[in-house]
Amino acid sequence: MVNGNHRALMELLSNEAGCAINDIIDFDICMMDATPSSIIGVYDEFISSPRVDNLLSTWACMEALSSQSDHLVDGKDIYIAAAFDHEECGSTSYTGANSMTLQSWIKRILSSLDQHADRYFSQIIARSILVSADGAHAIHPNYPSKHQSEHKVYLHDGIVIKTNTNQRYATNALTASMIRALASSSNNTGSEANDVNTAAPIPIQDFVVRNDSPCGSTIGPMMSANIGIRTIDLGAAQWAMHSCRETCSVDDAAHLVSLCEVIYKHWGDIDDNLIEVMDDDDARQ
Repeated sequence: MVNGNHRALMELLSNEAGCAINDIIDFDICMMDATPSSIIGVYDEFISSPRVDNLLSTWACMEALSSQSDHLVDGKDIYIAAAFDHEECGSTSYTGANSMTLQSWIKRILSSLDQHADRYFSQIIARSILVSADGAHAIHPNYPSKHQSEHKVYLHDGIVIKTNTNQRYATNALTASMIRALASSSNNTGSEANDVNTAAPIPIQDFVVRNDSPCGSTIGPMMSANIGIRTIDLGAAQWAMHSCRETCSVDDAAHLVSLCEVIYKHWGDIDDNLIEVMDDDDARQ
């Protein structure tokens, strides 16, 4: 044993780090499936990979952010993609979502743009949306009874909007309707679209857990409550969530990138239209 750890492990770590065993003071490692991710299925229609939940959403957000970089640089709004640690064990850490980290980042960004911008933080949050992008449980052919009959979600059938009246998901009618509008063909200029007038809509599914079944949660509700921001929970459907290998659809991965692109590019337009409608209503009253 070396410092309470098996010598074989310490030798492996020292070889990887290129140092002597005695140079290792402490370490933080995670065990995971080392088999590479792969495209599987008769038609190459599935992705089999460890950590689809939730690296798929992280990849989709970053892919969309980079593909829309010119628009984002020239736009008048601030766009953020944030990924957090420790979601599967409660998110309560200084790098987890149940912390002040995101608020701190936003305030630091604002202060770099205007030293007095901190005073506008609450107004900026009121005009913002948080998209909590996390995996959704697709109906499994071996366990169809686990889903509520009217809210079964399938691989290949589009992005899933997740709703729970006990607030295990942060979706509400307003945020869901705004995302549906963004996913419609009139706004879809993402990677699936070459021409905004001929673009097909991004397919949307709806998930509500059976009322006799417990419901998991995401970082959406805690961040919505901590920040006071409009929030929606959505994501791509998958099989075997939380297994060492999970399965999702190639099509849905593309749909998720497209939806993230549209959100980055057109969220401001949808929100401006909402404000105009509310102003018109106030004027009539």
